[in-house]
Amino acid sequence: MPTQFDFAQSFTGSPLTVFAMLSQENFILAKCSATGSLSAEASVAQVPIDGGEKVTLISTRVLPADLPGPARSLVGDTITVTETQIWTPPAPDGSRTATITVDFSAPMSFSGTLQLSPGAQASTTITTRGKFTASVPFIGGKIEKVAAEQTQRYLVAEERVGNEWLAD
Repeated sequence: MPTQFDFAQSFTGSPLTVFAMLSQENFILAKCSATGSLSAEASVAQVPIDGGEKVTLISTRVLPADLPGPARSLVGDTITVTETQIWTPPAPDGSRTATITVDFSAPMSFSGTLQLSPGAQASTTITTRGKFTASVPFIGGKIEKVAAEQTQRYLVAEERVGNEWLAD
């Protein structure tokens, strides 16, 4: 049974400012580096649609495989993670939504949504909701839970890096 994931981040800045940061290749590489990536690549593509633009953010990073013993034997010492976010054009208040997929070089995936919305006192909240699915008999649930814990740590680090980026 897939492991559900729900996590909210808070950034200092308007939705337009925060999204401008999120959609910079340099920021994507900085957050990958700050979260332990051994190597990373990033790309940003903008496609005009209906008076706005759809933005696709893709990052591929190689991470140490911090997994329980039985799972590590399946993937080795590193794991490659490719994250794809496809963002809608902004609403009048700057809010946006995205679909997100994360493919692992292991028998696991994540799919869900991102909601970027205005918060209190000139802040922005990004809520990540989705599910981890590992197709490994007997230990799949454990692998999903470890992935969810690591993703939460990753998003906390991303929030810290983002707020430092916005403060500069």
